[in-house]
Amino acid sequence: MERIRISVYFFLVLLFLFTGCNSDESKDSTSTSASTTEDSYEPDWENKNVGTGNKEVKDQLVKKYNSLLVFHADDTMQVNRTYTATLALARNAALGPLKMKVLEASDATDDNVIVDTSIQLGKKMKADLKDFGPRNEKSFFIERIGSEEQVLSNSKESFWQWNIEPLKEGHHKLKLVIQVILGDNDKVNLPTKEIPVTIFAQKISMGTRIGTFFSSYWQWIITGIFLPILIAWLTTRIKQANEAKKK
Repeated sequence: MERIRISVYFFLVLLFLFTGCNSDESKDSTSTSASTTEDSYEPDWENKNVGTGNKEVKDQLVKKYNSLLVFHADDTMQVNRTYTATLALARNAALGPLKMKVLEASDATDDNVIVDTSIQLGKKMKADLKDFGPRNEKSFFIERIGSEEQVLSNSKESFWQWNIEPLKEGHHKLKLVIQVILGDNDKVNLPTKEIPVTIFAQKISMGTRIGTFFSSYWQWIITGIFLPILIAWLTTRIKQANEAKKK
């Protein structure tokens, strides 16, 4: 009888762990599905008006534009944590696929993007992301990934990326600077386009960090701490039961 009871205990523990893992996987799958749907039908635009009907939105997602700019940086960031911002410039490109590439490259936590379909493009482009604040009071540490200048193809998009680390709390502005180094007609020193980007930086409390840790790794905590305790308790019970039988 004692051995049957112990087997039941082990079965319940394993069932509990298995159910928890499946539940997390289901949540991740649902989240991914919802995100994909939102990206496909409800894009966030700036510098471009979008119709309210689903057909109009879909048409604008697949419509190809002679010049297209798509930029993403997370709207909300944590202080002293590094994020990736991504800019894409393209000719004869559709918004939907390019937006998805930008979000994936940024490892985005939201799907808000800056879009411009009227930007002037050239054979050679230059892009930079700058802190909008004063030099002696920087709000961000910014590190460019890759080259500042790129040759823009007629059939393939070009990407620029930056690592961004907020240094203090609050709403702070960045400035996305885009310049045509060499125009299609070989002209140089064409006008520079500047786009403001606002980011809210917040400091995460210790309680929130602990809560996030437990919510993310509770299966491992149970496996690493509580399961050994349960096994030790069951072992003691078996030992006591065997000693009682001998007596």
